[in-house]
Amino acid sequence: LFYQPSEVRLTAVRCDTMFGGFGGQQAAPMSTGSAMDYLAVLDNVNCVQIKEKVNLIEAATAILGQEIEMANKYKIKDRETGQELFYIVENTDCCKRQMKQLCGDCAPWSADVMYTGNGQMVHIMKMERPSTCTCCCLNRPVMRITDAQTGNELGSVQDPCTCCNLAFTVRDEQENAIVTANGGCCQWGLCCPLPCGPCAKVEFQLQDADSGSDIGMLTKKVPGILKFFFAPDVDNYHVEFTDPSAWNGKKKALMMALAIFMDFRIFSDNKNDSDGGLMGAIGDE
Repeated sequence: LFYQPSEVRLTAVRCDTMFGGFGGQQAAPMSTGSAMDYLAVLDNVNCVQIKEKVNLIEAATAILGQEIEMANKYKIKDRETGQELFYIVENTDCCKRQMKQLCGDCAPWSADVMYTGNGQMVHIMKMERPSTCTCCCLNRPVMRITDAQTGNELGSVQDPCTCCNLAFTVRDEQENAIVTANGGCCQWGLCCPLPCGPCAKVEFQLQDADSGSDIGMLTKKVPGILKFFFAPDVDNYHVEFTDPSAWNGKKKALMMALAIFMDFRIFSDNKNDSDGGLMGAIGDE
């Protein structure tokens, strides 16, 4: 019992070191606490930035023509102050990760959300999208968000069946719809994603599910030319909370989860591995 805290600290540091933590930072000692204790930091945050980390193995294998899916990692900051708040890492096992290339609509995945503010590394939430037999409008995928310490459900995100509209529904723990995200179907960033101009972004209007009023904006952005060329499936997200009266820390955390769900669901296709990859294309010349 006397050595258990040290073992936990060592595991956190080794994982961060082995798998490439952001900025070369080592993880601080793990501690416990309800997710709501840490989500309170979002109460005064007006906009968060979510940056996906490029995985060199995944990018290289895609260029060679057969992408190997690696664990996705994300860093979340207060966009106004630049303060790092959260770190999200996928923990889906290797075999299930490869299923995303064969049957993305049905493949399961899961991720852990860590609070990293003030130099801490606290596991606060879990996001899990179980395997489903999804076909068109039947059995649409749902991701559930739970408190990592208590196991209580905080909410869920669903990709409902819509006609000519890219939409998502966010629900609370009682399964009541609280926010809808509408992206339409006629944005340049959907039809022709490029790292410049209107093609570099896709916007989703966040609306209160009861009143239908606009309360925020979620924007998917292509990070830059080099990343777009070598890893076109890597994106950044901005979530703006434009109506302060409509938000609390918990709802803002669910919007972060919505962005991650969108990334897995519709923005994770690496076109570099198509038709033998870039190396195959060069060989055909």
